Amino acid sequence: MSIIQQIRDKAAVLLTSLIALSLIGFLVQDAFIGRSSGLFSDQPSSVGSVNGKEIDVMEFNNKVTAAEQSYRSQGMESNEMMTQNIVESIWNGYVMEELIQSASNKAGLSLTSKELGSLLFSEAAPQEFRQLFTDPNTGMFDLQAAKTWFSNLKKNKRADEIKMVTDQLLNPLSMRLLNEKYNSLFVQGAYVPKWMLEKQNSDNSLVSSISYVGIPYAIISDSLKELKVSDAEIDAYVKEHKEEFKQDKVRSVSYVLFDANPSSGDSTTVKGQLEGLKEEFLTTIDAKAFVTRNNTANAFYDGYVLKSRLQMSAKDDIIAMPVGSVIGPYIDGNTYTVAKKIDVRNLPDTVKCRHILIGIADPRTGQLRRDDSTARKKADSIFNAIKSGADFGMMAAQFSEDEGSKMNMGEYTFSSVDITNLAKEFGEFISYKPTGSREIVKTSFGYHIIEVLNQKNFQESYKMAYLAKKILASPETDNSASSAATQFAGSSRDMKSFDESVTKMKLTKLSAENLKEMDYSIAGMPSRQMVKWVFENKVGSVSEPFDLRDRYVVVVVTGSLNEGVQPASVARVMVEPILRNKKKAAEIRKKLGNTGSLDKVAANFGTQVLNADSIQFSTPYVPEIGNEPKVIGAAFSKSLVNKVSEPIEGSNALFFVQVRQIGAASSMNVDINAQKKAVEAQLRQYANFSTMEALRKSAKIVDNRGKVY
Repeated sequence: MSIIQQIRDKAAVLLTSLIALSLIGFLVQDAFIGRSSGLFSDQPSSVGSVNGKEIDVMEFNNKVTAAEQSYRSQGMESNEMMTQNIVESIWNGYVMEELIQSASNKAGLSLTSKELGSLLFSEAAPQEFRQLFTDPNTGMFDLQAAKTWFSNLKKNKRADEIKMVTDQLLNPLSMRLLNEKYNSLFVQGAYVPKWMLEKQNSDNSLVSSISYVGIPYAIISDSLKELKVSDAEIDAYVKEHKEEFKQDKVRSVSYVLFDANPSSGDSTTVKGQLEGLKEEFLTTIDAKAFVTRNNTANAFYDGYVLKSRLQMSAKDDIIAMPVGSVIGPYIDGNTYTVAKKIDVRNLPDTVKCRHILIGIADPRTGQLRRDDSTARKKADSIFNAIKSGADFGMMAAQFSEDEGSKMNMGEYTFSSVDITNLAKEFGEFISYKPTGSREIVKTSFGYHIIEVLNQKNFQESYKMAYLAKKILASPETDNSASSAATQFAGSSRDMKSFDESVTKMKLTKLSAENLKEMDYSIAGMPSRQMVKWVFENKVGSVSEPFDLRDRYVVVVVTGSLNEGVQPASVARVMVEPILRNKKKAAEIRKKLGNTGSLDKVAANFGTQVLNADSIQFSTPYVPEIGNEPKVIGAAFSKSLVNKVSEPIEGSNALFFVQVRQIGAASSMNVDINAQKKAVEAQLRQYANFSTMEALRKSAKIVDNRGKVY
């Protein structure tokens, strides 16, 4: 396999990981692509834009498709969640690239090909690049292989391969490095003058003692006509505090579920099927062929599992059962399972061994190194030399083609989990053979001269065969749920009839708020199709049943909000208490009368003067008062020493404060230089985190993915 082919196979994963590393501060939203054969009919030509630069829909879709294919080629499951992550990563990659490129241009920054090359072809190369040229046997970065690949790439005549490497490897790496260079402008600029820290330390050492009167807003009844808060007042408040009340485009829905999970009858049917196969399973000679022929849900594992690593529900029964016997059916997760014990043997949990590999083919390129007979002859020659007294470790360092162990004289230590990932012949030899065993073993990599040095923690291990059947809903169960959902949807054509049908059929109505256009699920139910339907239909629309495999869902759109600032109906829950308290404060002021002293204020409202001592400037919380920053501020005002303050509108009460004393706590010796370093380190960390988010907030980003996918 060529290096370019390796890059092609890994490109999507590489791209995704690079984007994830570069997009510090980006919050990944739920997303999923729902594509059909008519993808581009009546669809926008772009999936969005960043600062006016359009993102072509065909180019975007090609990247998504290529990434999906790459994941599948590596044996990964293709599902909605995978596609969701791919779409979000590629979208954020486009956004990041445009923001960084634009900001870097304004700052006069660039990344030259020489800079990129000097980094890639060094021991400091990014991990994402190193892994493409890491020897699978040694785990080491093959610098020469990377240089050779790049040299061959320059000579490559195939434009498609060059574009693939450029788009999915070089450009993302360049963007990441340019991002780091741009961030360094802010990271390296972090500075705090000593005088500022000294002033901060001085302020934080202050303590105050006050007397105060707090008149709770609760003494004014919420039912007073004067306290009513209008929509206009809420809108005015929101307008003055826009940043606090930004609103995404969202929808709200109500929905009803119709359970299509397996019934007790379905479970009994599956159990009966296994009961009917149990006797034949007991007597069969070839357990692997039997479970495979009967379509087991758990693939046959031709190996042993240590007693300590058994995890199934019937673990204790399996340990106790004799070899050749069968137990079950028992429930294990979502299956009924019958288990057969094939063999038992004591195996180590940890093995130390050493080996010398004489390879037949290069594991990275697949190119033939030598023919089988030549490899065997060389292995025999080395083995004979070892048997005649040659030092195994020195021979490994000189002749082994497994770079990962050459520095350790051919030695490896494997756990039982590691052994399951080795070539079968290699793993069985070091596990089954006793300490001191030494032989030549052939695997797909070539010929191994192996010596078992040490084996630890022996315990019983079991070779098992499992005949497992998933407990699935029968067609009758599914049809019953589907029919009920269809009947409900047919009688529910708007919100009113939806609610009437819920009552009539004695169902449970559930709700979900703040759905976003590129969300992937509703209330934890994954279905991009369902979310897309919600945004394609108006308030009051009722869906046909959505089939989510284990349930059917009927949805009604109950609300819709456009992007911008929150309307009064949404902001009221937060703003109304604030404005009502302001009105209560005004009502209290009307009843105050003479406020010449705290005693008079307290007398007017039938309360008492209280004291608070040792208030710290650095702590916004005061016992008996709570979190009241305005009161803290007044407590350290020298103008209020022995003088009553003007009314202070707190969060829960109207306060009057009189400062009795302001002083300073005993100061601690502070290493100002160490403090300066620590604060600047925090600033650098924050700058590195927030730079991209700041660029994003200042950019004009139009996201049309919801109209395309």
